[in-house]
Amino acid sequence: MTPGLLASRLLEAAGHVRAAFTTRHGGCSRGPYESLNLGHGVGDAPAAVAENRRRLAGALDTSLERLVEAEQVHGSAAAVVGPHAAGSVVPGVDAVVTRSPDVWLAVYSADCAPVLVYDPAVPAVAAIHAGWRGMAAGIVPETLRLMREVFGTRPGRLWAAVGPAIGGCCYEVDAPVARAMERAPWWPEAARPTGPDAWHLDLRQALRLQLLAAGMALSQIEVFSGCTKCRADLFFSYRRDHLTGRMAACIRLCE
Repeated sequence: MTPGLLASRLLEAAGHVRAAFTTRHGGCSRGPYESLNLGHGVGDAPAAVAENRRRLAGALDTSLERLVEAEQVHGSAAAVVGPHAAGSVVPGVDAVVTRSPDVWLAVYSADCAPVLVYDPAVPAVAAIHAGWRGMAAGIVPETLRLMREVFGTRPGRLWAAVGPAIGGCCYEVDAPVARAMERAPWWPEAARPTGPDAWHLDLRQALRLQLLAAGMALSQIEVFSGCTKCRADLFFSYRRDHLTGRMAACIRLCE
């Protein structure tokens, strides 16, 4: 089977890049991980995860040996990687950035929001994992700052795609979460009160507003629709199922 991919038409139309988000379709995992679970450490059979990743690499016209992943610790650290990091998981970071066509980048999610970024001028790409903790800590602006510092990236020339995530329809957060983010300028537009000490948070709207605040143009931001919790037919969701698989957000520069 071919992995179910949601290609970022915006990023791929902007230049020589492959950028896509997976669905839960096209793999060989069974039970709660059916079928394209790409996450290690969630209880799935290691052989099934390895086969699913092999299929994904094939769909992206690359190889597993060139994969670089972020450890994903729900923080604000990002790392620049190159060919030396191929085949590794970069510890302590939630985003990976490269200008090398010799690697491809991936982050994984099952409700958190993945973000793919492309700078056609360098060229350079980034894959970002953004849950509420990462957003509160500033993972997206920190990644763009790193790209500016290392590559001379200017936000006005960037393209970004925000992938499938839990929607504002389903993502209820409590007072501790709200306190971590309520001073952010985007909070009033991304969160709506639903009761005493309860809000529904739209992660994708929050990220769109963060990207705009960083200097990106609205026309250069693509946001995928579909709530991961609502769409059991298409997406994994930790909030819905707890025991579940992980989807991938992948990006690579084409040679």
